[in-house]
Amino acid sequence: MKHAFLAAVIVVGLAGAAHAQLPPRGNISLYADGARSYNAYCAVPWGYSIAKAEVWVWCQPGENGLLGVEFAVAYPSNVIADRVTYNSDLAMQQGNLLEGISAAFGTCQWSWCWVAHQTLYVSSLEQTYLEVAPHSVSGFFQFFTCSEGNPAEPCLKGTNLYLNAATTPCLPPETAIGAGGSTWGAMKSLFDK
Repeated sequence: MKHAFLAAVIVVGLAGAAHAQLPPRGNISLYADGARSYNAYCAVPWGYSIAKAEVWVWCQPGENGLLGVEFAVAYPSNVIADRVTYNSDLAMQQGNLLEGISAAFGTCQWSWCWVAHQTLYVSSLEQTYLEVAPHSVSGFFQFFTCSEGNPAEPCLKGTNLYLNAATTPCLPPETAIGAGGSTWGAMKSLFDK
């Protein structure tokens, strides 16, 4: 019986220590990949007009955990936003990334978790970026915590996703289509993938 009680105390202690490592306030960040390794895409090679890229929306919970999130994504004019995939751990999601999304996980999150990833097409060589923006209805980007009653809590804007970046490290765009000799079939194949 002593061993079972001691094991329970150790598990509770370890869970508390893991939560203690979280920052006071969480953040919403945009990345180029699912591993959170890059927040920039390299410049599209000259002579190409469209490049395929992705944006991953990641959340780092604060010390009160994360059950839900509300935010939008601001897109620059040289981006065509396409398909969105939402995390299958979401119990619900309403809205869209452009105007504002409200999403809730099925269980409290205590470590980095992704909400959505989206295919993008970059249509110029201009250096621009995507950033987290306030939800169009609530006017905030915020978390709903794991505290009693799941209160809303302001969160921080983390990293932006930079496009046509001149800095390193950056991720090369997945596909580029030439401006000069490309055919409609080559352009269409970009969107069929």
